[in-house]
This record gives sequence, structure tokens and C-alpha cells, in this order.
Amino acid sequence: MGVYINPKDMSKEAWLDENGTVIPEPTEMSTDETSIVCLINNGMFTAAGVMYSQSELDCFTDPNDTRSKTWYSVPTKNLLDPEVSDLARMK
Repeated sequence: MGVYINPKDMSKEAWLDENGTVIPEPTEMSTDETSIVCLINNGMFTAAGVMYSQSELDCFTDPNDTRSKTWYSVPTKNLLDPEVSDLARMK
């Protein structure tokens, strides 16, 4: 099961704009201090998946997946807030 951000007090997009930095599509995992988040457009809704493992990153970067994606680098400490995501349960 994936880890997604769903902030309680604002949209995913607004939260990522405040807490993340847009980056090019990554090829490898980031450091312990930063995490990669993919904002993916599913048509009717968006989802913001946290890359908590290399296999998760491999799934999100599958070249056969043509959905629109924006990639962010986010301080991991910001994602550990239970009001934002369930990342703490994966650590």
C-alpha cells in the first residue's frame, strides 16, 4: 500500500507549493532528510504519492504510465506529521 499526502487544512497542491520544491523526474531515492513526492493527475482527482522505497519510485516512473506528473523534493520531517501523511508508519 502506498503513502499519500492528504493535509487536513489545505489542498495537496497548496501544501506542496508551501513545503516542496519542484524537481525533474527522479531516477533514484533521495536522502533521509528529503523525500520525493509525485503529484499525479488521475483525471477526476490528483494524488500525491510519497516515494518511501525504490520499488515505489520505480512504479511511479514507469514509462508506460502517461499520466501528467509533477515531482517535488520535500523535507521528510514535514511528511512525518500525521495531519499530512502516514509516512511515519513506514519509517
